Amino acid sequence: MKTFSIVTGASNGIGFEIAKRLAALSHDLILVSRDPVKLERASASIRQSYPKVEIHTLALDLAVAGAAKRVLEFTEQLGVDVDVLINNAGVGVYGEHVDLDSDKVSQMLQLNITSLTELCLSFGQQMKHRGAGHILNVASTAAYQPTPFFAAYGASKAFVLNFSEALAKELEDHGVTVSCVSPGPTDTAFFGDIDQHGIENGHFEKSLRDSAAHVAAISLDSLFNGRLSTIVGTKNYWRAWSARLAPRALVASFAKGLMRPSGSAGSRAQLPGQ
Repeated sequence: MKTFSIVTGASNGIGFEIAKRLAALSHDLILVSRDPVKLERASASIRQSYPKVEIHTLALDLAVAGAAKRVLEFTEQLGVDVDVLINNAGVGVYGEHVDLDSDKVSQMLQLNITSLTELCLSFGQQMKHRGAGHILNVASTAAYQPTPFFAAYGASKAFVLNFSEALAKELEDHGVTVSCVSPGPTDTAFFGDIDQHGIENGHFEKSLRDSAAHVAAISLDSLFNGRLSTIVGTKNYWRAWSARLAPRALVASFAKGLMRPSGSAGSRAQLPGQ
């Protein structure tokens, strides 16, 4: 049976760059994203560069309950196996948690946690049965400390990090590699929208952000070389690990100052998925 690579959040940013790199490696692709127009544009771009690669698209919002099951059903309808699963899709809701829209928070958790977990279950089960496969989950450096004004988002990425590392150990004896990558600020729509919310600090400065292409390269290198977890960027690495070593109250207070909107006690905004 023919094998494919699934990439979620594939219409732009890190997901699109990962899909391009997989195509360059002659992987046939299933691209998943909620915006059908952007998804077809991304697919057409990859097809133009790599005409021998077979590409299928699925316009689907993974923030909706049951969406992960629809991805599985799509692959069953195609009659293909999935050798590589890239869980890249994610969204952030920014602001004081008690002031946020509860529906948006629920959708974020569905996307960042539940759909990712269900996709790992369905396709990880198949990979275990075959004795081969690769899963990459995209977390964030926000996973390494509490993040006031990004509280639920940071917690969701901490789940992704810990879940991925545990799943990797469960599956490593069955020929399946699970890896987690944690980018810092990246030049995508996700981090670009931070500029509009008044967070003024050097950590998010545009000139210091990694490119999506660089993050994609590091991500696939980590996955195919069997690394458990990778933090993208030397500065991000030391920030993340210093946060783990420092007293948690101090880390939380520092993060509060870092993430607080300039000139206000808080704000509310939804940042798009990667």
